[in-house]
Amino acid sequence: MKAFCFNLRLESRLALAGLCALGTLTLAGCGKSDSSANPLAAPAMPPKSVSVATAITRDVPQYLDADGQITALQSVNIVSQVEGQIVEMPFQQGSLVKKDDKLAVIFQEPFIAAVKKAEGQVVSDQANLSLAESTFERNKALLPEKLISQQQYDTYAAQVDSLKGQLQVDEALLDTAKVNLKFTEITAPVDGMVGTYRINVGNVVKVNDLPITTIQTMDPIYADFVISESDFPLLRQRFDGNGGKLTVHVTSLSDAKAQVDGELSILGNAVGSSTGTVPLRATLPNDNRQFWPNQPVHVRILLKTIPDTVLIPESAVMLSQQGEFVFVVAPAAKAGDLPTAEMRIVTSGQTQEDGTKVITSGLKPGEQVVVEGQVFLAPTMPLMITTLDGKPIAAAPASANVTAAPAASSTTK
Repeated sequence: MKAFCFNLRLESRLALAGLCALGTLTLAGCGKSDSSANPLAAPAMPPKSVSVATAITRDVPQYLDADGQITALQSVNIVSQVEGQIVEMPFQQGSLVKKDDKLAVIFQEPFIAAVKKAEGQVVSDQANLSLAESTFERNKALLPEKLISQQQYDTYAAQVDSLKGQLQVDEALLDTAKVNLKFTEITAPVDGMVGTYRINVGNVVKVNDLPITTIQTMDPIYADFVISESDFPLLRQRFDGNGGKLTVHVTSLSDAKAQVDGELSILGNAVGSSTGTVPLRATLPNDNRQFWPNQPVHVRILLKTIPDTVLIPESAVMLSQQGEFVFVVAPAAKAGDLPTAEMRIVTSGQTQEDGTKVITSGLKPGEQVVVEGQVFLAPTMPLMITTLDGKPIAAAPASANVTAAPAASSTTK
């Protein structure tokens, strides 16, 4: 009995399906062509909400980027030139000093005594020489009269020469004693910032012993960095063609606000055999002391300025197996329709500091590209533009007209 009921219900369902199919065929044969009445037709794609930006033109720099570090223009270890006990260190640690400012004083009495001793020896030598010269002159007149022998005459002459030599030696010793006395006052050899004490008052220092402190010249200052061997020929060409000058922009890696323009001043004279890089050095003004030795920095070398370059936000550029591409906003086919997405292969260049990217081919000024909403976006998909160049758009129909703006209005210089 249950099997019979099941078969009856199945047969009723099959009959009903057949009637429905027959009705559908009948309607189709009557010339009804509206796809909305056909349940098998593909549904229309819903619009995709996107943000759009207009391609602009601007003069942009061509540059090379590198990372490096700050180096003091001059770095001097302050060491003693004489041996003695430090009795005074008048400089303040971490302060700026000028050339010849006093940094340390070594106990001077032994050196003063050495100068006095040398001075006394020079006075004695001068007296002995004066007496020998007088004796020689008196006896010189007696030689033609044969009143003295030639040997005695030669002895007087040799004594004068010997005392002259001794005077020169003792005068040199006096000069040395005076230099050593001068070395007891250690002064700054250059302008710069002095470091911390490495030896305190009371310690005995020796000649060329441990540094007492260091001085770093802070203004101007160097930025040392390297570039690839493959980039060096272009840089050298620009460097030589610009009279041996190229502008560099240096930014601290730890503080983006610390940045300054300097000048490429030194090209390396060799390529690193193991690294394939060339060392370079730029000179930077640093009067506000925003850069310090050994500070890591980013260096951008300006090679030239390229006029009327097409720029779009970097976020608009996507990557596929065919290469870089963007989604361009294609105008609506007819009034009332939405614009659609067009996939466009492009060639890009360097990214600028404001986040825009150079487009060298594939895009014209004034064309609009999708900058947000590319996920699941496909060619010919209708677009609901919510933002244009960072400004919100009220309604979707209005967004269909934004692509009609003339290209010149989107161009900046």
